[in-house]
Amino acid sequence: MDTFTSVLKPVTKEASDILSSFYIVLGVAAFIFVIVAGLVVYATIRFRRREGREPKQFSENVWLEVLWISIPLLIVTGLFVVAVRIMYLVNPPVLGNKPDLTVVGHQWWWELHYPQSGVTAANEIHLPVGKHLLLRFESADVIHGFWVPSFGQKIDVIPGHPNYMWMTITRPGLYLGTCNSFCGMAHADMRILVFVQSPEDFSAWLAHQRQPASPPSAVGATKGAEVFREKNCVNCHSIAGFMTRGRVAPDLTHVGSRTTLAAGTLPNTPENLAKWLKNPQSVKKGVLMPDVGLNTDQIKYLTAYLEGLK
Repeated sequence: MDTFTSVLKPVTKEASDILSSFYIVLGVAAFIFVIVAGLVVYATIRFRRREGREPKQFSENVWLEVLWISIPLLIVTGLFVVAVRIMYLVNPPVLGNKPDLTVVGHQWWWELHYPQSGVTAANEIHLPVGKHLLLRFESADVIHGFWVPSFGQKIDVIPGHPNYMWMTITRPGLYLGTCNSFCGMAHADMRILVFVQSPEDFSAWLAHQRQPASPPSAVGATKGAEVFREKNCVNCHSIAGFMTRGRVAPDLTHVGSRTTLAAGTLPNTPENLAKWLKNPQSVKKGVLMPDVGLNTDQIKYLTAYLEGLK
C-alpha cells in the first residue's frame, strides 16, 4: 500500500480546491511582485540622481491616487470572493447530517466511532474511497489538532465544542498525520494513520470490526485473559464479547489486527507489545497507562492473549 503525506499532493476533492486557491493567491502575489520590483528597478536606473540634474518633483496627482487605491481594492475583493467560494466548497453546512466517523482526541491517542455501524476502534482510521464523508471531532481532555497533510485541512479538536470536516477521498492508500496542537508530554507520539480502501474492502473491515473478540483457545492466551481480568485492565480498556467496562483507554477488541501500538509509536509485534506491557513509560514518555507490575510470565501470557485479538 502506498504511503502519502504531502499538502502538494492532495488526495481529497477538498484538498484539491484548497491547493487551487493557493496557486491563485501565489500567482497574483508573484504578478504583483514582478510589477513592483520591475518599477523599482526602472525608477532606480531611469530617475537616479546625477550631478547637475535633479529628478522632476510633483504632487497631488488625483488619477494616480485613484489608480493605486482601486487596483489593490479590486485584487483584494477578487481574492476575498475566491476564499469565500473555497470555504463553502470545502465546508458546506452540516444541516443535521449524521457523521460517518466521530474522532475523539485523548492524551495521547485517538478514539474512533463509526455511528452508522456501531463500530468502535482506536488510532488507525479506515475510510472508503470515493464517498462524500462527514467527520466529527471531539476532545475528551485538552485541545488537540487533527492534521493529515494529504487531506489539506487542519481541524482543531476542542473540549466541549465539536468540529466537522467534509472530505471525498479520491485515491486509496495509507495517509500519515499527527496531532498538530501541543497537548502535553507525549504530543509528538500522537500520530494518525488513515487507511483508505475500496468500498468493498471497507465494508468487509466494518463487518469484521462488528464481531466480538474470539475467546482465547491456546493455553497461554487463556492465562493472558485471566491476567487481564486480575490486573483490572478492564477498568480502562474494553473488549467486546469479553469485558466492556473501560472507556478511558483504547478499545482492544481487535488490537491484534492493528499495524501499530501506542498511537503509531511502535509496529505491532509480539516483542514490542511485551516491551509496552513491561514498562509503558519507556516507550512513550508521559503516557497515562501505569506500570501494573507484571512479571515475565504474566507479560508472556498477556501478549499471547492480546496478539490473538484479531
